[in-house]
Amino acid sequence: MSVARYTVSFALRQINGHSKGASHLLTSCRVLPTVSIYPARNNSFFRHEDNDRLWASVTGVSNTGKKKGRGKKQRSIINLHRGQIIGEGRAGMVWPGLTSETKRGDEIVKRSQHGPKQEYFDNIIKQRGAKQTFRSVKLMPLQRGWTGTTRAGTRSYPPDPVGDYDFEGFETRILQLKKVTNTSGTVKAVFRFSAMVVVGNKNGIGGYAVAKAKKWDAAVRKATNQAAQRLQYLHRYEGHTLNHNFFSQQTATKVYAFRKEEGYGLVCHRCLKTICDTIGVHNMYAKVEGSTKNIQNLTKAFFNGLREQETHQELADRLKLHVVEIRKEHDYLPVVVASPSDGEVTKEPPPKEELNFETLYFDGKMSLQKGKKRPFYAENEGHKRAERHRRMLRIQRKARHERMIYELEPPIMPKESEDS
Repeated sequence: MSVARYTVSFALRQINGHSKGASHLLTSCRVLPTVSIYPARNNSFFRHEDNDRLWASVTGVSNTGKKKGRGKKQRSIINLHRGQIIGEGRAGMVWPGLTSETKRGDEIVKRSQHGPKQEYFDNIIKQRGAKQTFRSVKLMPLQRGWTGTTRAGTRSYPPDPVGDYDFEGFETRILQLKKVTNTSGTVKAVFRFSAMVVVGNKNGIGGYAVAKAKKWDAAVRKATNQAAQRLQYLHRYEGHTLNHNFFSQQTATKVYAFRKEEGYGLVCHRCLKTICDTIGVHNMYAKVEGSTKNIQNLTKAFFNGLREQETHQELADRLKLHVVEIRKEHDYLPVVVASPSDGEVTKEPPPKEELNFETLYFDGKMSLQKGKKRPFYAENEGHKRAERHRRMLRIQRKARHERMIYELEPPIMPKESEDS
């Protein structure tokens, strides 16, 4: 841009008085154009960069600054599109078909200008200054996971078909979904998502896998397909519980699993409960010791224990003994469930430790049993007096009942009523 300025310069010329013996003033007037040049740019930095790059220049921190701990209190990015409506602007134009109807009665609406709306701009500024609040998505109770803030425990889509097999009847459950990072001296921090899922058909077939990807849904999909390629058959007793009690350990995580009768349910860690629902174990009690928050070690230990289970027939062939089951619902009558395949039964009884089926697969380890907590009134004098009296008569009623059964004491006759 150039601006021309015109100035009037007056030149005074004085003739030497010695010339022609007189001095006189000659005045000349000239109009001279003066040009001033101001710098201007037709192109700008703001025209070539996108929105994310511009905000990164304001709120971003360099890699060196991140290593030094800078940028902890960064300026938050403001969404400048909040409150804006397509077609509305400072000019206040009326666009038929966009901001208004095309016809009003029989009259066709033409493009016009009605002036800016001050309330519209005030609302935009108000929304930009307001804090953005995020509403949590409401899910059905069957779709929720272990907690309301994570996706662990939720159901996901089944594995992708492989050839003609479409994995019908299989279910996918997310066990762990977390954000991981890898930082090196030459490359900045690279963020990815790590997902651990378990896949099963609720009929004794299941598998698990861990996968990573830049997006969480891609990580879940990748882990699901990998788990579908690593399925394994896990034997169950009568289709609802374990074959036997077992102990399994993965690094610092220890799992003590106990078989239970039908109708007992699943009393165990929430991760193990999710795995049991997927593979079809409905009755079990498990105690986890050591590192209880490491989901990957917990899953590996439990799957190792399930895979290394021994059936009753394999136990009978190994010990050369009959495997006998005694149940309360069978009136404690012994029922032979397995015998040696070759028919040879050892005549020498094994040690008593090997005959205890409850701890046969514990490798000499026992789970921690906490003592019963004493009540707060245990030291009261009245409670001690009642305990001494109860200790004195603790078996008198039972002993008297046995004496009456064996006719060592006459039975107690009911008192006759006054009417009789």
